[in-house]
Amino acid sequence: MTESETRQQIVDSARTDLPAAAATLAPRLRERAREAAENGTLQADVVELLEAAGMFRLGLPRGLGGFEADPATLIRTAETLAYADGSAAWATMTGNSSMFFAWLDQDVAARLLDGRAGAPVSSSFAPSGQGIIVDGGYRLSGRWSYVSGSPHATLISLGFVVVGEDGAPQMADGRPVMRWAVVAASELQVVPTWTGAAGLGGSGSHDVVVEDVLVPAERTLMPFFEPPRVDGALYRLPFFTGVRSLLVGIPLGVARRALDELIELGRHKTREMAPLIQDQDLQIRVAGAEAGLRAARGYVLETADRTWSVVSAGDEVPLPLRTDTTLAAQFAMSSAVQAVNLAFEIAGVSAALAGDVIQRCWRDVNVASQHIAFSRSRWRGAGQALLGVELDPFYL
Repeated sequence: MTESETRQQIVDSARTDLPAAAATLAPRLRERAREAAENGTLQADVVELLEAAGMFRLGLPRGLGGFEADPATLIRTAETLAYADGSAAWATMTGNSSMFFAWLDQDVAARLLDGRAGAPVSSSFAPSGQGIIVDGGYRLSGRWSYVSGSPHATLISLGFVVVGEDGAPQMADGRPVMRWAVVAASELQVVPTWTGAAGLGGSGSHDVVVEDVLVPAERTLMPFFEPPRVDGALYRLPFFTGVRSLLVGIPLGVARRALDELIELGRHKTREMAPLIQDQDLQIRVAGAEAGLRAARGYVLETADRTWSVVSAGDEVPLPLRTDTTLAAQFAMSSAVQAVNLAFEIAGVSAALAGDVIQRCWRDVNVASQHIAFSRSRWRGAGQALLGVELDPFYL
């Protein structure tokens, strides 16, 4: 099949079935995974294929040319990409930060996209910069770490603290006022800090620096505390539920790949003069890991479907269901980490070799687990809700 025929097949798949489109990309992602990790970012031609498949407009409003995909579709799409390469999946799903363009005036958002609905849009919502209030907008400066996909992103949304002309942060309800600024790639510098990272090496999660750039107020947003401009079910999801919908499929896909690789390895590897697959302890442990991963995946998809039903009806997601989605995501990540750690341990020294797939899965899933969306505090919030302790539901 020629390059143009492959590209057309990918585009056709995206029109009807996003996970199927991701599956069409999988062979190319597998082939290029090691190279991407060594380079610290995805290759330009891989990014082009992802864009052609619509992989960067999964959550973009339909009025802007996006899919507004439901959470279960987002999860399955990410899972499929991650089975091929965790780094590519991470860069792709974080490159869907155009989902938050639902909080912008839609004419402004359209001008930012400039006719390229599938453009990769990255973000860092940590308020690592400051925006000094000026006439018509903000003077933005700062340095943001771990901005996945930054080398190929056309636009990046960056969190900042609003600062007055006197240099003091603006305050509201006892907290500094925060916003996001949408900045063009030409207005910032990518600092290559991610090359050689322990895992997700190809995700391009480098630092970015902005120095005294004027950002018009219309190009700023705040999904945490402001209502969206677009009336779509996807944008009625609680903030962290939306973020986890983009990301939680990744550990599931990586862990599935690791267990499949382990099972295949066990078919031909011997240990102490006996086939590895006949080891009774291995059989028991693999069965436990398989059960845990399947249970986690089922829990994630079940809560995703229930949540989608609620927001599709125009209702607010109740606290018990928010708690369930948090528990499901946390359980998915912990189950994935346990499964991949088991695969790495059982594989033995072969997993230490450069280029080994189980090793890459091990590194990728353990790095992914460090993301704030899966931090230990998410468990605490769910526990508070279960125990009836007063809490801020925003963090669920």
